[in-house]
Amino acid sequence: MPLFYKIIFWIGVIFLIFNAIIFIRALSKDKALIFFTFFLVFSATIQLLMRYIGGVLHENNLFMNNIFLVIQFVLLSMFYYYLLKKKVVLLVLLIGLSFLLYQYLMDLNLFSIYNPIGITFTQSIIIIYSLVYFYNSLNHEKPKFLLINIGVFLYLICSTLIYASGNLVFNVNIPENTYLLLLKVNAILYIIFQILIFIEWRKNYYKKTRRSS
Repeated sequence: MPLFYKIIFWIGVIFLIFNAIIFIRALSKDKALIFFTFFLVFSATIQLLMRYIGGVLHENNLFMNNIFLVIQFVLLSMFYYYLLKKKVVLLVLLIGLSFLLYQYLMDLNLFSIYNPIGITFTQSIIIIYSLVYFYNSLNHEKPKFLLINIGVFLYLICSTLIYASGNLVFNVNIPENTYLLLLKVNAILYIIFQILIFIEWRKNYYKKTRRSS
């Protein structure tokens, strides 16, 4: 793995861990905030476990990607459920989980490789929620989590295009430099995502955290 990609990857991971910590300190009764904080903590845990399994144990860690796929879908769906306040989100969540369960039961080997259909399906749903929230925010002077929503949209758009083609990349003659460039762009967008999360915390929760300290 190129050194530049390693550097920007670890910057993103460190920023993620930092954001998870400060959002834990900012927790309140706001259920959207609670589920997004769960998402940050879970994401940080998965990233560290994947690095340990792949980098230290030198074992296949792609099964962790599938665990992340499912839990990310659940946590971000619940995040948007409390933002959008639409029961259809819960229905789509149930349908999505049923689809993923069917996938893995029909092909147990899918759990140890990339699941491009599952990635595309679940992340596209979250992107749709993000777009709906953008539209709804036009009617509010100070919408909640707008910066986070922007980050989710930008990162998942790129992530979906890259990781949904994960298996394809290993089976067709796609130039390695092209794929590495996409990974770099994805890693940079992830850092931007984390920066937007931090700005959201700084803007809305920093003073509350200081008062409670």
